[in-house]
Amino acid sequence: MEDIRATDKILQDLAALGIRLAIDDSGTGYSLLSYLRRFPVEQLKIDRSFVTGLGDDPEGRVILSAMISLSQDLGLEAIAEGVETAGQLALLREMGCKMAQDGSGILLF
Repeated sequence: MEDIRATDKILQDLAALGIRLAIDDSGTGYSLLSYLRRFPVEQLKIDRSFVTGLGDDPEGRVILSAMISLSQDLGLEAIAEGVETAGQLALLREMGCKMAQDGSGILLF
């Protein structure tokens, strides 16, 4: 990610080949919001740290809701990582998140 122009070109070429791109671990590390505007991504994978404690953490729920809303407003699919309980999955669906992954990386719909 040090050479943004080169990265952008590579990602544009991959997207032109029909490869779907996602930003992983959103909200942590190098997954900056500016990447959502710059690169041809289709999915925003929300890091498991935002899903853990979903029912018990009101501030975390607000942040998670904002990330889901942001992805929807940008026309991206939101995928919540690290869903471990039926309650978490139900809350995510209530918040408008249509895709999730369990701890094994298996997609839940």
